[in-house]
Amino acid sequence: MKNRTVVRGIAIASLLVAAQPGTALAGEKPWYISPMMSYIEADSDRDADNDIGLHLGAGKYINDRWNVEISALADTLDFEAGSGEYKQRGLMADGLYFFKRDTDLSVYGVVGMGALRTKLAGENETRLAANIGVGIIKPINSVISLRGDIRYRLDEEDRVVGEKHLSDWLLNVGLLIPFGAEQKPAAAPQPTHQPEPAAVTPAPAPVVDSDGDGIPDAADNCSNTPAGASVNASGCELDRDQDGIVDSQDKCPSSAPGLKVDTTGCEVDSDKDGIADSQDRCPNTPAGTRTNNQGCIPDSDHDGITDDKDRCPTTAAGTQVDSKGCKLEETIVLKGVTFETGSTRLTAESETMLNDIASTLRKYNSMVVEVSGHTDNRGAERFNQQLSTKRAKAVVDYLISKGVEPKQLKAKGYGSSKPLADNNSAKGRAKNRRVELTILQR
Repeated sequence: MKNRTVVRGIAIASLLVAAQPGTALAGEKPWYISPMMSYIEADSDRDADNDIGLHLGAGKYINDRWNVEISALADTLDFEAGSGEYKQRGLMADGLYFFKRDTDLSVYGVVGMGALRTKLAGENETRLAANIGVGIIKPINSVISLRGDIRYRLDEEDRVVGEKHLSDWLLNVGLLIPFGAEQKPAAAPQPTHQPEPAAVTPAPAPVVDSDGDGIPDAADNCSNTPAGASVNASGCELDRDQDGIVDSQDKCPSSAPGLKVDTTGCEVDSDKDGIADSQDRCPNTPAGTRTNNQGCIPDSDHDGITDDKDRCPTTAAGTQVDSKGCKLEETIVLKGVTFETGSTRLTAESETMLNDIASTLRKYNSMVVEVSGHTDNRGAERFNQQLSTKRAKAVVDYLISKGVEPKQLKAKGYGSSKPLADNNSAKGRAKNRRVELTILQR
């Protein structure tokens, strides 16, 4: 019998060394079939070519270490020279010993005997055969596994001159498909003992939920929630917009984060004009005043005087107006501007009108006006001239004190030279004692 290659020996040795005892597979199915293809490296004494054969096994799980298996095999080896062949058909009974059996990789050794029927030169003879080898099983899913093994097969064959036995190497590769009911491990015997008296389980304490919100009182931080209200895991009513007002009292349940809200959960409207503070450009509008969508009193004619103070609400666009919203005339008699008798000191009543004039002049800061003083004809004309000039200057000084630019103002006294009425009557003389504003430059 000739020696085999070093490679075959290394392959067998490697599998045997790597195989270590492993854990058995619980619930393994007891039966399986295993179709495989075989590559046969023929004994050199056969003078035959290597070739491919078939191997079909059927096996049974015995225990954690052993399987038994019946295999049918078939192969044909052509002569290296000439037209002859070895046509072999066999039946083997094998035992598989598992060094390692688990769900990742199983390693086994195989040994068995059987009969091999060989047709050679037209004659069929059946002789004893034996094989030994090692293999592995690798699951590819929950049912089917890949299987491969390498075997050394020995059979009686004395028709080859000078030989009584022939040996071949077989490399088998195929599948392992289990079937049948799963193996269940035998139940461990249970010790016999007297049953213990059943423990008496105390009745559970009743769960109290005073407000009926689904949260027991023991875990309820808000035990008086109104019936039907939605609550969180602590039993407190929800406040979805986090504004501090619970949903059942929140008339604006989707308020934006950070807004200041009132007791109804809606944004504060401090001046009660219907425009929330966050959108109100005039948050201090007097109560009851009509406002626009920005919360401000409208100015219909856009003259800078709001409608509530505008006595001329339809002034044409671009018209210069006074503090009452009316068109500025070229000459304005400042009715209500008076002085103490024979003096240049303004009376307190004069300040209201002069404050309005100052406001208008600040608004139109390119306007230049003449402030003119006038008297009646009583007394010396020289005195009246000086008095009218001083009174005009007194008005200019007051307007400057209220923020009007000095360059906008010119003071001039006319004495009694420009009467408006008859100086022969008290009524006429009263009209002539006056201060006027004349627009020099708009």
